[in-house]
Amino acid sequence: MNKKLILGAILFVPTVSFAHDSEHVTTAWYQNPLVLTLTVLTVIALGTLCYGWVSKRKNLQIVPAVALVVIAVTSFAMFSQPVDTYEPELAMADFGTGQTVTLYKSPNCGCCSGHAKALEEAGFAVNIVETDELDQIKSEQNIPPTGASCHTSVIGDYVVEGHVPLEAIEKLLTEKPDVAGIGLPGMPIGTPGMPGRKTAPYEVYQLSEDGQMSPYMTI
Repeated sequence: MNKKLILGAILFVPTVSFAHDSEHVTTAWYQNPLVLTLTVLTVIALGTLCYGWVSKRKNLQIVPAVALVVIAVTSFAMFSQPVDTYEPELAMADFGTGQTVTLYKSPNCGCCSGHAKALEEAGFAVNIVETDELDQIKSEQNIPPTGASCHTSVIGDYVVEGHVPLEAIEKLLTEKPDVAGIGLPGMPIGTPGMPGRKTAPYEVYQLSEDGQMSPYMTI
């Protein structure tokens, strides 16, 4: 029983750190399930390896050590591939001047604050509202689960879900289409607020008043 408690304690801290907000795990899965899977396997392997050291069981040291090597090689091969560097192509760098954004986010979300900063740099006045009731906010805005991200913004009469690239927001506010808003599922790396380089096209969707998603633009 003591050994089981030790293993639980070893796994508890990294697991809580990884999933400090439930919406982050869900939205990350939509974007890149392989990355999430590798992260979970890494946490399990590290925990098992530590437990093997504590219990002095060689099989619980060798197997996770080999697994960590495989994960490291797989990750290196995946992230060393040539990728595009995302740079927003805007008609006006400060297109948000004179407009206000209300951004709803979890108190613990750092990437949401990064997106808010990108909006401020584009000229918007950003009002950040920290809440633990994001599911309710998304429900009120008719955001479908498959279109959800880690934060929800409201700009005038439009909702903007997640780390939507700035040029899509500029297009929305310039053309003013008859839609409820736009969004980008998950948390794609390379988007405003998300560190890293662009690895795949950003498929921005438009949202109808009744919550139906349809393609808006590909960036």
